[in-house]
Amino acid sequence: MNFNKSIITCAVVMALGLSQTAFAAETVKEEKAVAVIQSDLMVNALGNVITLSQTSSEGSNIGNETTIFQEGDVNGTGFTVIGEGNVAEINQIGNDNLVVGTFKGNNNELYIAQDGEINETENNVTGDENSVEVTQLGAGYLGIGNRAVNEIVGDGNEVVIDQGEGGHWAINSEIKGSNNTIDIVQDGEWNESYLTTIVGDDNAIEVTQDGYWSVTTISSIEGDANELSIDQEGDRNNITIASIEGDANELSIEQEGDRNKITIASIEGDDNEISIDQEGNNNIVESSIYTGMSNSVDVMQNGDGNSASFDAIGDDNDFNFTQVGDSNISYIATIGMNNEYSSVQVGDLNESHVMNFNGDDNDIDVMQSGSENVVVVQASAENKELLTSENDIDISQTGFANDAVVMLSTIIDSNANTIDIDQTGELNSLDILVEGSNHQIGIEQIGDENLITGEGGATMLIGGNNIEFNISQIGNGNIVEGSFISDSGVISITQLGDWNTAVIVQQ
Repeated sequence: MNFNKSIITCAVVMALGLSQTAFAAETVKEEKAVAVIQSDLMVNALGNVITLSQTSSEGSNIGNETTIFQEGDVNGTGFTVIGEGNVAEINQIGNDNLVVGTFKGNNNELYIAQDGEINETENNVTGDENSVEVTQLGAGYLGIGNRAVNEIVGDGNEVVIDQGEGGHWAINSEIKGSNNTIDIVQDGEWNESYLTTIVGDDNAIEVTQDGYWSVTTISSIEGDANELSIDQEGDRNNITIASIEGDANELSIEQEGDRNKITIASIEGDDNEISIDQEGNNNIVESSIYTGMSNSVDVMQNGDGNSASFDAIGDDNDFNFTQVGDSNISYIATIGMNNEYSSVQVGDLNESHVMNFNGDDNDIDVMQSGSENVVVVQASAENKELLTSENDIDISQTGFANDAVVMLSTIIDSNANTIDIDQTGELNSLDILVEGSNHQIGIEQIGDENLITGEGGATMLIGGNNIEFNISQIGNGNIVEGSFISDSGVISITQLGDWNTAVIVQQ
């Protein structure tokens, strides 16, 4: 026999989807709600339907134990388990089958296994130390596959979802509580994993996707000391995180394959750790606003056409970008104090930009190896109250036709910065504009036909008081052109080689 799945789904979801309200009252009301579910199932069913109701005494270590097995297509199981120490095991073999139910209590165990296509389970768990395990096998395509939907309210609960052969959805619509564990494993092509709302502390979430065109979307994480791990292997994978709010959270992401993308919209909090590792081509990491203190971000990209981007506001943060490959771009905009920014790029056509850089006692270290690399360090925030002082900037470029641009600052003066720039190779250029006082600037170029000028190829400008400026060029045909405007300033230029030119206007 068959039954209309859309009708039965509506009947079950209407009765069970409101379980947080329906089952929050006394036992009599809970039993009446169960009767309503059973009645709706039987009235709308055109096939096989099983309804399970278990209630155990409060404080029971050993409650009820039930096993349900259904074979065939378009079957349905609805369950309600109330109390403690209950065990329910549900097995369905076939297509278009449905399991919907509610656990309310502590130390309960639910096992659901569905083998077939277009099967679905929806589970609502309220209580502590409960265990939910869902296994779904069967191929799907473009969202037409199996679905596992869970809603968890409580502490110390464990949810395990194992979906194989592709085309599956794993949806954890709401996780509220602490010390919960969620483990999602999806194999095959066209899998999607969604975590809508996570509220609580010390939760551990792990998502593993292996296949083609996998998607992981996290709408909101709110709380402290949560751990989130996402591992995607395959091509055209995508990870989107809308919001992370809280302290001491740990986020680890690994992607391996072509044209992968990671987007993090908003991060707010202190002592958070983010680690991202991408291997493959055309990878992208994007973050709009990262606000907080003592946060750590490590990005490793190995492949072609990679891009890493972060906008940060706060103090004592640590950003480390490593890119190995061609055409890589790393970008950061930061406002704050005592931040550390490190960018290592090995390959061709790399770019590293530190823009809108304002604050004190920051440490910027950029190393590039390859040809036609670009480094831009620029303080250009429109807020004139933001200073750019007492920072340590180190730039090292090795290769051919590299370009370094240092602008401190185009709007307000900066003071007591230490700038060290080292370029090795031929046809390298440095554009530098520094205003303020008490700077220490050291530039070394090794190679032929290197150039030190100002913005846009104009003459270099160093202005301010008590500035130490040292230039060393080793090679042939090198050029230094610029103005040095300073009281009590010292400039030293050393050129070793033939056909070198140095033109300095000192005022």
